[in-house]
Amino acid sequence: MNDQSPPKRRRGCLFYGCLTGAVCLSAILVALLMGLHQLKKFIAQYTDPSPISLPAVQMSAEQIDQLHRRIDSFKDAVRSGRPTPPLELTPDEINALIATDPNLKAFKGKLYVIIEDNHLRGQISVPLAQLNLALLKHRYLNGTVAFSASIQNGNLIVVAQSVQVKGRLLPWIYMDKLRSQNLAANVNNDPQASVALNQLQSIQVKNGKLILVPKPLE
Repeated sequence: MNDQSPPKRRRGCLFYGCLTGAVCLSAILVALLMGLHQLKKFIAQYTDPSPISLPAVQMSAEQIDQLHRRIDSFKDAVRSGRPTPPLELTPDEINALIATDPNLKAFKGKLYVIIEDNHLRGQISVPLAQLNLALLKHRYLNGTVAFSASIQNGNLIVVAQSVQVKGRLLPWIYMDKLRSQNLAANVNNDPQASVALNQLQSIQVKNGKLILVPKPLE
């Protein structure tokens, strides 16, 4: 393991930025509190007074630089209409992108991506102060979220399937609200992101990797 600090990137890649950015932490928090009448009980059962430390990036600076070059090559090939194989990203690579890309700085230290049994998951540690509620000013949501991600008619669809906090699954009444939301809605509304998404045929999670499949050339 090379302990050299990963290099800072001056520009990001729209493809992985769209995908990872779609894990919209603010949307999760808002959905959890929609219609919640027993806020104090929720605070005691599902929040903590301090954040948790998420795992560190498990890649060297050289490996991260190679990763960015590979992603740039994929992006350039798709945009120019050249044939290219699907882009495959391991959890370590996704987390390295979160840690090093300025476009993803909002998620640094708050989200750590995991792939288990071909399911996309994330460890989260999110300050609740951003909800501007006095009772939550010094509280954190620490837990694990299971997501599904897909491309449908050129739109990115990301849905939280389950949320586990302190060993408890979030009650179904809140999960029903959360599952009804596309956490990537803001990404789809971005014209530049929409162009990139239209160049993808599918997003798959298999063999421990996140796979972005471009549309076949006509």
